[in-house]
Amino acid sequence: MGLVGDFETVFDMDGWVFVNLSFPAMGNRYITSRLFEYVEYNGVPDYVYLQYSGLNRIDLPFDINFKVPNYVFQSNFCEKYPWIPKSKKHNWVASGARAGIWTSNDLLNKIFTYMYDLDDETCTHDVSLHEIFRGIEFCKKMNISYNWSTYYDYTKNIHRAVEKDGLTAKMPDYIDMTNHVGESPLNVGFETGNMPDGGRHYGEKVSRLYLKRNKNKFNL
Repeated sequence: MGLVGDFETVFDMDGWVFVNLSFPAMGNRYITSRLFEYVEYNGVPDYVYLQYSGLNRIDLPFDINFKVPNYVFQSNFCEKYPWIPKSKKHNWVASGARAGIWTSNDLLNKIFTYMYDLDDETCTHDVSLHEIFRGIEFCKKMNISYNWSTYYDYTKNIHRAVEKDGLTAKMPDYIDMTNHVGESPLNVGFETGNMPDGGRHYGEKVSRLYLKRNKNKFNL
């Protein structure tokens, strides 16, 4: 989600230095792990916003020098997104979803196919939710000012795209909701009649509306 420019505009944050570690198709393991890595190499930031992803997305930390042939969704070997800081520890590779383009990649088809239970569409959900817990508790332990949300509300089926990305009846009790923004940008898009292309890829208009509606909830 390209929120950096939107944060600067909505919150008037001239002079701040933003680092956007998000990467297309990645899931919650990547998001939390890049936070840990950033703090390890750069120290504790002034603020963190965690925008978590789909429950059905699996991320794998391959060796930093290993490149998956003919696959776009790998963090350190993707020419399409040169502005995203590369990991110093891993080449992160994303499944993107249960039936992502990994299914047509010979190598990844041999790996990811054994990580999805064909009879249980919720088989990856617990691990994804654990990553949210990990990210929140890390911020609390390191005394980092933070907020978080998920790009869609996991508990509401608003479109077939979010159904594919994974739904749950309720958020687990072990996840601290205190610094949750209160809503999700994709749901804001649907609620306001700004349905994104493909059901999940919302744009600048929705992003800024989401921030403006919840401006007083961000711990900046």
